[in-house]
Amino acid sequence: MNGDVVKTIEFRIRRYDPDTKKSYISTFKVPIRRGTTVLDVLNYIKENLDEKLTFRRSCRMGICGSCAVNVNGKPMLACYTQVLDLNADIITIEPLSNLPVIKDLVVDIQPFFQKFRKIRNVLIKPPESFKVQGEFIQSPEDLKKYWDLTLCTKCSICYSACPAAIDERYLGPSALSTNYRFIADSRDEGLEERLKPPADNIWLCTSCNSCTLFCPKLVNSSDAIVETRSLLVESGVVPKTVKDVLENVMRYHNPLGILQSKRMAWAEGLNVKTYPKVNRADVLFYVCCLTAFDVRHREIVRTMASIMDKLGVNYATLGIEEWCCGDHVLRMGEKGLFEMLAEHNIAVFQKFNANSIVTISPHCYNTFKNERPYKDLQLNVQHYTQFLAEAIEEGKIKPTKPYNKRVAYHDPCFLGKRNQVYDEPRRILQSIKGLELVEMRRNHESSFCCGGGGGRVWTEEAEPEKRPCIERVKEALELGVDVIAVACPLCIATLEDATKVLKAEDKIVVKDILEILKETL
Repeated sequence: MNGDVVKTIEFRIRRYDPDTKKSYISTFKVPIRRGTTVLDVLNYIKENLDEKLTFRRSCRMGICGSCAVNVNGKPMLACYTQVLDLNADIITIEPLSNLPVIKDLVVDIQPFFQKFRKIRNVLIKPPESFKVQGEFIQSPEDLKKYWDLTLCTKCSICYSACPAAIDERYLGPSALSTNYRFIADSRDEGLEERLKPPADNIWLCTSCNSCTLFCPKLVNSSDAIVETRSLLVESGVVPKTVKDVLENVMRYHNPLGILQSKRMAWAEGLNVKTYPKVNRADVLFYVCCLTAFDVRHREIVRTMASIMDKLGVNYATLGIEEWCCGDHVLRMGEKGLFEMLAEHNIAVFQKFNANSIVTISPHCYNTFKNERPYKDLQLNVQHYTQFLAEAIEEGKIKPTKPYNKRVAYHDPCFLGKRNQVYDEPRRILQSIKGLELVEMRRNHESSFCCGGGGGRVWTEEAEPEKRPCIERVKEALELGVDVIAVACPLCIATLEDATKVLKAEDKIVVKDILEILKETL
């Protein structure tokens, strides 16, 4: 640690004592210079302050992956992470999640590597092919398909960040992306064998994107999992729950299997304009299947419509011409069906003249913004929290009634991790008098998924204790809050179910931000 000291930072290290089987916190103040990494700090503490501190390190160059730890709630390589880049005066270092702790910051990585034993991580070739003489030449186009997947250093960061990994059946992002790397390699001839290990557990993935977000080598495990699912769908090897959802969407244009003629039932008694009676408006209000059809969620969309009425917004919906955006269909791997939905919606978008689209669901928002062919239209799309945060800041909406409750905000993955929308929902809550906003232990990009994404909200079969939503509600209960505030229909569905499983309905409630806002206007 050379050079002048820039500042002194307090490090709180969560340690584990194998003798007492208890965790405890040790606090150290360490002088920090430019270029100081978290691994430098751990070495400094061991050499100067506490020689008993135990942690892993080897190459110190981001190659071996052995020094991975949680830093302020985010899994990262200690040797890669510069302390000053963290912009924090207090830094907490903890062992990786989802793995048993051996001592202090050292975790047992055997469960992680056991997943790899369930896949073939060498090329599969029929015996007779080895008798063929001649050199195999692979084109650059073939290599592009899987080259980034070869960069994995087995640091287990993706496994630590993965909400689905609380279920031991799940192979995990690294094993699944490695398996897909061989599937995409045109030299490999073992597709049928490759699809067997993930066939019964890949559906546990919630598409939260944590694996890709935190990977120090930028391996896109999330997309590799979707591609593997696509191959399973093509081969017909899918669970009945997945098949039922896909058939519902094919037949009824929504995952719930409800007739499209009932899509506008939520608007009964409201003066909501719809296409094709209206083909032009300032705002196209895209409702989402769950909020349109599910009775629990209808009040949320009705509230948004009422607020836009009060604001004097010229808005309209697509009515029965609104089909599912296709997010779950795409994550489940049914690309053809997704394209069919997208073609229909895009055709209606182009007939409907609107300056912007406002969505209730982060999944619709993400799909329109980031997934082709929607992305190619360069739509001006906002999530409702962005729309309302602007209105509050401009003084167009003024929450006046107090809401005297402790509220923890849960970051939806498709709003936060995939689109970095963190501040707007919090600004809405902070504008409400009497509301005490409490941060969950895991928040912002480190937020723990509710478990509903990737189609899992429709296909959940895991035992209660293996569901991410259960763990998330337990985290909120530990904070002693009255309300879990969310901004996604899927989060309401999963977290509310978790409160029932935990018999905590009298202790904590789950509410959409719109429901809270409604009580204050």
